[in-house]
Amino acid sequence: MNKKIFLYTSIIVASFTNASCKKEFLDQPPYNSNIVESEFYTTFDQCNNATKASYRYVDWDAWWQTQNWRFLSGEAASDNAWIGNTYQSTHASWDAVAHYTIDAGNDRAEGHWIMLYKAIGIWNAAIQGIEKAPIDENSKNQFIAELKFLRAFNYFDLVRNWGGVSIVTRILPPTTHVARSSAKEVYDFIINDLKESAAILPRRSQYPAADRFRASKGAALALLAKTYLYAEDWVNAEATAKQVIDLGDYSLESTFGTLWNYNYKNGTESIFEIQNASSQQPALPANGYVIPMNSVADGGWGYISVTSDLEKAFMAEGDSIRLHWTINRHGLPVVGDPNTPKFDARPYTGSGTASSKSGRFSRKRYVPKAQRPANGLYALNDIILRFADVLLIHAEAAAMHNHTAEALSSLKRIRDRVSLTTDMSLSGWNLTNAVRKERRLELALEGDRLYDLRRWKDQSGAPVINSVFGPNGSFVKYNTTVSTDYWEVNNKTEPQNKGFHFNPAIHLVWPIPNSQVISSEGVVEQNPGYF
Repeated sequence: MNKKIFLYTSIIVASFTNASCKKEFLDQPPYNSNIVESEFYTTFDQCNNATKASYRYVDWDAWWQTQNWRFLSGEAASDNAWIGNTYQSTHASWDAVAHYTIDAGNDRAEGHWIMLYKAIGIWNAAIQGIEKAPIDENSKNQFIAELKFLRAFNYFDLVRNWGGVSIVTRILPPTTHVARSSAKEVYDFIINDLKESAAILPRRSQYPAADRFRASKGAALALLAKTYLYAEDWVNAEATAKQVIDLGDYSLESTFGTLWNYNYKNGTESIFEIQNASSQQPALPANGYVIPMNSVADGGWGYISVTSDLEKAFMAEGDSIRLHWTINRHGLPVVGDPNTPKFDARPYTGSGTASSKSGRFSRKRYVPKAQRPANGLYALNDIILRFADVLLIHAEAAAMHNHTAEALSSLKRIRDRVSLTTDMSLSGWNLTNAVRKERRLELALEGDRLYDLRRWKDQSGAPVINSVFGPNGSFVKYNTTVSTDYWEVNNKTEPQNKGFHFNPAIHLVWPIPNSQVISSEGVVEQNPGYF
């Protein structure tokens, strides 16, 4: 009897149902239909199309599946953003994440966990099928290397959210439960997958233009460098980032705003990005994309409004270029959109219902009015890895083990683009903190901020986030005793003390979804402090 596998892709499965969303990831039945390995993976085109379709499951096909969590956790649970939506009362599970009152039943955390493991299951199934396919070895190895890159990306997201997790690399019987590995073991697994991928994948410059969306040697090395950074392996993080720099396939765009042009697709700074198209049924590998992170008054849903704390960070640095391309502020023109001379964020004005906590939203996720398709599916690509991040990884890792000249060189490249001077006398902790500040300004609202705050240590060895949040945290004190920002201070629908409930003994990782602990019959253990 043929071994059956499940591969949920639009080329071989008709539709996705939400019915399986609450099931434990190893106990789910095949998605709508079974694919017989020996009947499907028999030609180059089948293997190629299965690999191309697999890119859709980084973001899936709707904002709530994985993109939601990237910005809810990565930004709204940091000092960069509020939940922001203050005209609805239907987002308690969002509030619990951003305000650190989250428990193990949180449906936003559960949803993200499930979608990450669903994608891993899809990629594992494809790897198994392609391994046995009667196609040429070079193509087979490349397809598998692409899929291992995608799998490594999801495990990277899992480990930085939850710490150690279950490592699943094959399709297993539905009653199988896999215990959590340690965070170190997960990082080691990611590193191994990425090393294997980098050794096989073509360079970006070797792909034809139509295939620039695919994982490349540079993408594998960039994610590998980032993984080393999170694992605090400074020597390998610096060396691997330098490999990406030395490839010569990537460079900074000459102007920062170019990156946030609606028509920017796979440009010279982009290392890995998800393709989006304005269609309900886009051609492979594109997704249809909806943007909810905008003002209610401008067609959005009012979520993820930007803090005045982030705006002040730009202003303190004299960084007007990145400020305007990062934050749309109520009443001011939107840079790059002549049709919006006064952005309407609908903040608190003294009367009526305010839709926005802060009157500020992300310019990076904004689409100019003249370029908005009628169906609301915006073809704005989702940049996952870019060259500026690699330069900052290189700078941070170099600074952390006293390669001062190398760190300053990469830091200067970032600041030169936005016409900021670099103090070339910096060294030691002053240099490290300068690089950290630069990461916030350069990568703001791209989904990394919380994870940076968690992994960074101060000079005493304590996580930096401990001094930002909690009753005496700098962000909490700013909002409750210092800030005079009219919109934020007066709109108390979202509490002003965001971060007050942060507990360093609990909140350096998120809770394992309780449904997963129960379904695993206790094999998957909960993180300390969560119930």
